[in-house]
Amino acid sequence: MLLFCNITNPLALWEQHWEDLADDILHKKRKIFNFPELTLTDSQIKNYCLVEIQGVLHKHGKSLSDFPTLPQPDPSLLTQLDNRLIREELNYNIKEMKTLHDNLFRSLNPEQLTLYERLIKAVTNQEGGLYFLYGPGGTGKTFLYNTILTKLRSEKMIVLAVASSGIASLLLPGGRTAHSRFVIPLELMENSTCGIKQKTHLAALMHEARLIIWDEAPMTPRYAFEALDKTLRDILGSKKEANRDKLFGGMPILLGGDFRQILPVIPKGKRQEVVNACINISELWKFCHLHTLSRIMRVNEYTLDGQIDSRKRAFNKWVLDVGDGNVPTSSKEGDDEPSWIKIPEEFIVKHGINPIETIVDTIFPEFQLRQDDEDYLKERAILTPRNDDADAINKHMFKKLQGETMTYKSSDEICKGSTDSIEQQQSYPVEYLNKLDFPGVPPHKLKLKIGQPIMLLRNLHPSGGLCNGTRLIITAFQKFVIQARIITGSHIGTTVIIHRIVLTSAQTKWPFVMQRIQFPVKPCYAMTINKSQGQSLNLVGLYLPKPVFSHGQLYVAFSRVTTPNGLKIVMIDDTDERLKGHTRNVVYKETFFNLNQTL
Repeated sequence: MLLFCNITNPLALWEQHWEDLADDILHKKRKIFNFPELTLTDSQIKNYCLVEIQGVLHKHGKSLSDFPTLPQPDPSLLTQLDNRLIREELNYNIKEMKTLHDNLFRSLNPEQLTLYERLIKAVTNQEGGLYFLYGPGGTGKTFLYNTILTKLRSEKMIVLAVASSGIASLLLPGGRTAHSRFVIPLELMENSTCGIKQKTHLAALMHEARLIIWDEAPMTPRYAFEALDKTLRDILGSKKEANRDKLFGGMPILLGGDFRQILPVIPKGKRQEVVNACINISELWKFCHLHTLSRIMRVNEYTLDGQIDSRKRAFNKWVLDVGDGNVPTSSKEGDDEPSWIKIPEEFIVKHGINPIETIVDTIFPEFQLRQDDEDYLKERAILTPRNDDADAINKHMFKKLQGETMTYKSSDEICKGSTDSIEQQQSYPVEYLNKLDFPGVPPHKLKLKIGQPIMLLRNLHPSGGLCNGTRLIITAFQKFVIQARIITGSHIGTTVIIHRIVLTSAQTKWPFVMQRIQFPVKPCYAMTINKSQGQSLNLVGLYLPKPVFSHGQLYVAFSRVTTPNGLKIVMIDDTDERLKGHTRNVVYKETFFNLNQTL
């Protein structure tokens, strides 16, 4: 309720219900401390309950200090034994971790093994250092992360696994989004620092951690890494003064990702601003040890009898060339530089009068018969650069879906803190607000059906698999909640409950910020290319009524697929006859600056 609802009087809510919230605290502490006769006073129980609430808030980048009327936990009662964050990171079955590690380790290829040995040595000898694992999608970066994680966790070491996006964090055991784990400010500046305070549970966790793994790092602005560097120097330097002069306070950091993919999102940012936000432009980069993976594992280049599949190898090379901007290009009249590339005929699906019908029939054949087949739904999706086109496809699919329609209406209002004018609030009645649509915010009338795949638009419970970008299938409707089953990430098959939350519109042309209370979901037969990053699919339909518009989008779309036969493209051809069968490929080649270092 603190995270997703507007509570008028949080203190009154706490005072009225603290006993209900703390009902199992004593039972938990008796189990944790192995002391069945333990007794606690009301003040101690309240304190432990506040610590639990603080932990939930920290996962979402919030704190009890954001609600001034609420009481704060008493630090004098907090010990390492009470530190839930440390207990969570040590709560692994050592025997299972060791067995899993042994299985993973045997499958490492020589490229992966080199960095594995380097990282384990750095952690064991407490050498520190900044490392970057660079490789295209499907080269086994996540596989290597998991091998390192299981190795260190099997030896009771704490490793913090984070990612720049919620969907990527689900691929890492115990993964979190970097912003929530390190309390990184949403509005980053050159002098920003993370919101980790000395002598807190989170600071204690930093002291105990032996390694940080950060996936999809190129998506995050460089100021986030610089903020973490300053913060760790301060936190870790409080116990050992020499750490204040060490990179990241002496903590070894493994970053990973692919600069061919989508870069930091800068609202209305120009090319120069996007490139300048990348991690390899930062002063930290000159201390970075770069290691490159080149063997593609998502599209396996080998046949069952161990022979090279020339077609798959050629496909992998073509996708990499698209990402590097090395495919021959043509220019269109008025373009600053040539950026149009020829798409091989084998991937193009010719369309008739209705291109949406064409791409739907290609990617979802026999949909009427298999609309309830989860395996059928989770292995395929239609990708497109723009939200409007994804919405049009989802509406088309909704009409094909059998079953009764459930309509959930939102509650809309203008955020009172976004405008000083009462007259302005009165100028936009609720009926008008209901008609507005904003990117990343569900509509006023959310129409859904049982069996429909949906995607989360916010991080609801990252550790439970409910992240921005998680795909689910609706299994039941209730008046105030939706029941669904997760079909992506590490929590596949888990049934969850989704509730309404308060969603706010981002900066728009309107002179106000709107608050909409609605379920944070949208249909996802089709999704934007940006939302697909981090996912693997057997069948990908790329719908291009208009070409891509930002760096890496075309490469991301192509690299989601696990086989060349699974890529199907529908393009609305340009009127220029010279560019028939061509589409734009946006690549900022200056992004690849400083990527020629080796370990």
